[in-house]
This record gives sequence, C-alpha cells and structure tokens, in this order.
Amino acid sequence: MAGSKYTAPDRERRRKALRMLLQDAATPQRTEQLHQELERQFGGFSIRTTRRDLVAMSKRPRLVKSVEKPEHAKSLLWEGGQGSIDLSLSPIECLTLTAIFQHADRFGFRADTEDLTRLRGYVASELYKHARRDLVAEGRITTGTRFTVLRPGAYDEAHLRLIQQALIDGNSSLDVLYRPRDAGAAETCGYRLKPLALSYQDSNIYLSALVTEEHWPDGLQPPADAPRGKYSSNGPGQTCVLMLHRMLDVQTCWQTIAEPVGYDVHAQGVQKDLMTIHSDGPIDLELRLSDNLHNRLSENPLAQGQVIIQQPEGWLLRCQIADTQGLRLFLLSNAGDIQVLAPPQLRAHVRGVLQQALAQYADGEGR
Repeated sequence: MAGSKYTAPDRERRRKALRMLLQDAATPQRTEQLHQELERQFGGFSIRTTRRDLVAMSKRPRLVKSVEKPEHAKSLLWEGGQGSIDLSLSPIECLTLTAIFQHADRFGFRADTEDLTRLRGYVASELYKHARRDLVAEGRITTGTRFTVLRPGAYDEAHLRLIQQALIDGNSSLDVLYRPRDAGAAETCGYRLKPLALSYQDSNIYLSALVTEEHWPDGLQPPADAPRGKYSSNGPGQTCVLMLHRMLDVQTCWQTIAEPVGYDVHAQGVQKDLMTIHSDGPIDLELRLSDNLHNRLSENPLAQGQVIIQQPEGWLLRCQIADTQGLRLFLLSNAGDIQVLAPPQLRAHVRGVLQQALAQYADGEGR
C-alpha cells in the first residue's frame, strides 16, 4: 500500500487542506473522496489518519461537521463547519467582531446566511482556542442600550436575498407586491422597481428604489395629485423608500431599468424618504442645559463642533445640526433637562408636544 511507503504530512497541513477541500466543495464529501484528494497533494498515507482528523475537527471548535449518511451508504459525509473559514484574525479582533455581531442582532440584523454563520463560528472558535475561559458562552462580551428597542418587523428572508442579489447583479429589476401606508381602501399595490440601496435602521430594513410601474386594484388608484404615505411609492418615475416587512411578494423581473442619473443615497431627497427630516440643511440650534445634561453632552457631543458656555442661567449649547425626527425625540426624551432657545419653530414644536402630553394627564389618576 502507498501508506506503507510514505509518511503522512504534519497535522496542521492535513487539516488546513481538508478545510479548503470542504470550502470549495458544492456538496458534502465522502471520507474516501477527501482522502484521495489529500493523497494527490501529499502522497500516500493511511485513510485512518484522515478519518481521525475529520472526527477531531468535528468537535468544538467545529471546523467540519458530519452529514447524516444516505440510506445504505458505507461512509460518512462531511461538509465545512461553522469554524471553517480561511481567515487570520487576532483574539482581540475576534472580541471586537463578537460585540459587533451582538449589537447588530439587537437592531434587527439576521446573521443567518451561510457566510456570516461561518464567520461567527470562526470568531467563536478563535476565542475558545486562545482565551482561558469561554468568553462568548459565559456572556463576558455584551452590548446594550438604555433606550427601548422595538422588535424588528417580520419579513421573509427570501425577499431580502432576492433584493441583495439584485443589488449585486446591478442590472436586475423586481416586481414587488406591497402593503402601502395611507392608501385609502387599497390594501395592496404592485410595484415594478429598480433596487438602489438598503438601509438598516430602527430595527427595520428599508429599500430605496426607483418605481417605474404601479398596479393598483380596480378603482383604488390614488389621484395623481394625492399625497402619498411615507414608506410607500411616491409615484411612477420617482424614487421612494419601502419597508421590507410590508413586502408580501418579491420576484425578479426581465426588464432592465436604468438607474436615476446622479442617484446618491445620502442626498437630502433620498434621506427625507428614509427618515423624517424637517429642514433642508443644518439648523442653528441653541439649548439651555441642566448640570446633568451638560455632563452627558460634554462627554458625548450632540454634534461635531458644538460649543458649551457657562452662563448664570445655566449651560448654553450651540451647534449646527439637521432638524430630524431623531433630534426631536432626543429633545423630548430629555425635556426636563433641556430648554430649546432656537430656532423658534423647533422651540414651538417641543412646547406644543409637551402641552399635548400634559393634557393627557390633566384628569389626574389614570384608569
């Protein structure tokens, strides 16, 4: 036998070769197939060595995994495991990636595609090998927020993958059956569109797209001059933003739709569809702060270039910042520690919302 004439290569070379073979294989591989490939690379050695390698690599950290044998099969089948990815990251980099993955999970990302699953497995396996304790399993790496995070909207994973593939292809278009918002009696509408960008925000996924055709139920098409609901189409020939969890069906389409000239996901018009923006540019914001919020905003600035000045009446903060929904929510959530001095329209908005909130409690005890 060839195995009696040759010495098996060292363990690291054998096992790296096995990982590479399984990464490149489109289907699970038999032990005999893998061993034959190793012999082509290294010369003859005993198949028992290959079997021992595969069994050892299938244990934690899982570099390979066995697949249930087909009926009457005499050999196990093997495929790449979660820890089988050809990377070289330091343990500190793995700590950082673990935190990034956890933070992304909290805000609606689903890291369940094969590539990300394997990457997470690799990171966990590297930490397991190099750390004195199992930092991931013991929850020694964690992320959080003081704010209440809403649960992500439920969407079909297959829809996201079709959109992602269309973005990768570049020339693909899609037919989408959608539940529009504020569309009167119409519960659904069909859009033919060109996908332009994906935005992950506030626990949801949003698609920026150019809609070229709309298909409404008979008699329910909105008038041409009717205002459109946010996160629905703005009409044929215009860009808009759609919520992934409102898509009932997504199909690839044969038609090639040209991308809008000069499209920029960061442009003001696109951003106004993605999130509520109340200004066409930065506003000159002036706030009076309590000592408590002064401490917070000194360490975590509200905007780059902000200036804080101590005055007899309290701390005065000045900065330039976009008047967004996020800014207004921040001001209202800290209303007891902030007085908006300028601009007048923002001061009036905050005062009006606070008056409305007080009116909700005007009758005393709740029921």
